[in-house]
Amino acid sequence: MSPENGSVHSGRLLAVTILAGILALGFGFGFLVLPRNQGTPGLASASDSIYQALGLHTHNNSFNTVQPPAKIPSYVAWTEATMQQAMGGDAKRGESIAGNCTGCHVEPAHTAESGMPRLAGLDRLVTYKQLDDYRSGTRLSDTMSAVAQSLTPKQYADLAAYFASQKGLPENRGERAPGSHRSYHNADPVQRLIYAGDPKRGIAACASCHGPGGYLIGAPALINQDALYLEQQLLAFAQGTRSNDINMSMRTIAGLLTPAEMKALASIYAKGFDGSK
Repeated sequence: MSPENGSVHSGRLLAVTILAGILALGFGFGFLVLPRNQGTPGLASASDSIYQALGLHTHNNSFNTVQPPAKIPSYVAWTEATMQQAMGGDAKRGESIAGNCTGCHVEPAHTAESGMPRLAGLDRLVTYKQLDDYRSGTRLSDTMSAVAQSLTPKQYADLAAYFASQKGLPENRGERAPGSHRSYHNADPVQRLIYAGDPKRGIAACASCHGPGGYLIGAPALINQDALYLEQQLLAFAQGTRSNDINMSMRTIAGLLTPAEMKALASIYAKGFDGSK
């Protein structure tokens, strides 16, 4: 080997050595030093740090599964533009679209429990959001997903305007009607859940979002809603089979309720609090 070739070989070897050193330093810093200094819990060893950096979980000594990405509950964000679009529908146009909807969502409202949600009188923002969730797949239903995917956002708004114009569920005015029985001191445990929740279990009052009285943007009024449907949705939230609630509010609350409480809450809302449909 000539001196010139030896010099080239030595230069290449030096470059490879430097690169390997940089990679080793980067590995040690990124996989071992940073995770520990960031206070990540549960990193008992260097191997734990490496698994954490690679996105592998170490719960129960299982090192072979990648953590799934967080599921987006809804692509609807209540920006001013979204609310203007949702509230800008035309009821007349919506009526022409709703021909195939009323058989399931309006007419059963005058009969016995059907397990179908009643849409007559439903707030526009609620209808708009649920249709968008069905379209995006954040709320699951073969039938409703197909329906929503055949519509445009403008048609969502038109349908929402039409259903909101029909007599049925109470209008969302955001008004809280005072009452002496609407407190944590109510002797009826179901009404106590509705008006005051259960602070010991971290359950918020149902009425603060769903009425009577207080309402939250995008949350449906539940008075006169179908009892079987309400019970089914509470169970679905509790089991995680329905997960389009922003910030997991309903999944958290429903998961703390007993099946008997779910049934009782559904029943009292369906009866309108006065024992009549």
